[in-house]
Amino acid sequence: MPRNPSRIGKLTKNTFHLLRFYDEIGNPIHSDSAIKEWELQNPIKNQLRKQKDFVKREQLFWDLTLKLEAFTHTVPVPFAVYYAVITQKMEESHWRIFIALCVVFATGIGLFGTFIRHLLLKYLYARIERIQSPSDTTKLSAEDTDYAKSVKLLLFRYPLVEAWIIVIRWLFGVVPILSLYTYIVEYTPSVIRSGVFTMIMIPPISFVTYYFITENTIRPLFDLPQIRDVEIKPNEIPKFDYFKRILVAFFSLAALPVSVLSYILYSVAKGETAVEEPLVPIVIVASIFIVPLIVCSYVVAKTVKQGLNETSRSLDELAKGNFDVTVMPKSSDDFAQQAFYLNSIIQKLKDMYGEIKSLNEGLEEKVQIRTEELNRSLQEVQALKSQQDADYYLTFQLLSPLAHHTIHSSNFEVTHFLKQKKNFEFRKMEYEIGGDINISHSIELQGKKYLLFVNADAMGKSMQGAGGALVFGAVFQSIVQRTKSNKIFRENSPEEWLSSSLEEMHRIFETFDGTMLVSLTMGLIEEKTGTLHFLNAEHPWMVLLRDGKANFLYADVSYRKLGTLGATSAKHIKVMELKPHDLLIVGSDGKDDILIPNSEGDWEINSDDELFLRLVEKHSGDLEAIVQEIQTIGQVIDDISMIRIKRKEQVTPTVERLKISETIA
Repeated sequence: MPRNPSRIGKLTKNTFHLLRFYDEIGNPIHSDSAIKEWELQNPIKNQLRKQKDFVKREQLFWDLTLKLEAFTHTVPVPFAVYYAVITQKMEESHWRIFIALCVVFATGIGLFGTFIRHLLLKYLYARIERIQSPSDTTKLSAEDTDYAKSVKLLLFRYPLVEAWIIVIRWLFGVVPILSLYTYIVEYTPSVIRSGVFTMIMIPPISFVTYYFITENTIRPLFDLPQIRDVEIKPNEIPKFDYFKRILVAFFSLAALPVSVLSYILYSVAKGETAVEEPLVPIVIVASIFIVPLIVCSYVVAKTVKQGLNETSRSLDELAKGNFDVTVMPKSSDDFAQQAFYLNSIIQKLKDMYGEIKSLNEGLEEKVQIRTEELNRSLQEVQALKSQQDADYYLTFQLLSPLAHHTIHSSNFEVTHFLKQKKNFEFRKMEYEIGGDINISHSIELQGKKYLLFVNADAMGKSMQGAGGALVFGAVFQSIVQRTKSNKIFRENSPEEWLSSSLEEMHRIFETFDGTMLVSLTMGLIEEKTGTLHFLNAEHPWMVLLRDGKANFLYADVSYRKLGTLGATSAKHIKVMELKPHDLLIVGSDGKDDILIPNSEGDWEINSDDELFLRLVEKHSGDLEAIVQEIQTIGQVIDDISMIRIKRKEQVTPTVERLKISETIA
């Protein structure tokens, strides 16, 4: 059979075009003589059959089918049927017909989709088995290379085919149901509306889930020797980057609850609901759509994790000195593009290593000739180092404007201190980056002026911590600017503002699947009365210096770090009053986690919780003096950040003393 790469076609535009070209893969062979004859006649298939890591077509088909169809027929299909029934007022005979149509067409499109998947995989495996594998002495012809490349590109397109097929399946399921119901029973506007809302809420989440599940499942096929070494250029891979992926995923996740609750409320208002108490179906529907939200979030996070793991494994091998490692693109996302860049770097390092090794094998006469080339190589390495420092500098420039210190107060004195552990040099200037960040603002809530402060510590060192601080600073500044510019948010009480802000930031960091965590202490101080509202999220306790005595300010509830999966919402806000001359210090754990020599001369982590309190009392809250003594006591091993807030002597007496109590938001 002549190979024609153009047969691949545009899968996303015309899926059924593939079905015209599938071949039989083979029949079962039982006798020993038949097996030997089959091996001679089918050398490529025999090679695949002997590979232990070769994924069989039947295994891949059932694995993919069980995951996809289980998701469709256990969540979206029953959910769509139940959702349509509770928003209709029909006679018993009518809704039985409606349920029957739903069951019949759900089963039909499920079987149809499974059959299409069987044919597509059969066609895909048939093409893989026809690829000529190059031997040690021969190379593939241009025709064979083009054919192998077309098969590999087919693997990149296949997830999108499955994603569009499920959308088509929903279209071919919902439209006939509505049409037949109208023809058999009667035209019912509420039924038509329910179908329209179903197409708005279900296909997007199905599209995203099918795409990511399929992409994760077929990854092993890229490791086949017939596919693995086929060279693909970056511009040949169909691009579906993470900007588009996250945009589509967020839209699908948002469309589901919004469309459900909107139409239920619409049905209640129009009197079309078929239930006496709408709260029950609302609770049931809300419980049901949690499952697709979890599944979609899981598969998206898993895809990102797999891409990171593959890159990390390659870098680990490279760190061990294995320059034969190759990063293979297995998806159409940003990790595929990074694979090409990383392979280029590995090849350059491999060439450099080979040349250096040849110089050390007795080729002394070539040393002088190679010296100049080695110097150029070292300059390239230095250029990479300079580029890394440039990346650090860019991160520093992005972080700097986020660490705001914009306080305009006649009653309070605010001082920031920040010393990051990571130092670097860029253009003969020294800078530092890390995961600590201090922010303070003056804002207005309910007509009262407040001093807002936050001290945060992002998990990780240098770039990882700086990335967390960068995300936190951007999100927090966005919340602050929104409050300043939007009157609605300024109507919140301090307790409501703190709890809602913590909840909003936590939900954003939770999308990183536990890989980016941030601890913090955040508070609001009323300018006129000195009333302090604060909360703590696994951060060191604040210190209050009053009348020369330093004590910790304990919050009744300490919340989990931002981004911790399964963390509870903020409900309890601690409230107290700052007196004139009171001094408040908020700081990260870098001021406590220092290495101190013990009696035997060994270094150990400081375990004295009262050490910092004594330093605050000794230096009267002077941040610079406190840090200098910490550096003389032991070795600093982490970023240090602190905010010092001092209430001045009260100028304007208050008419009525505020009664302070714990406030529950």
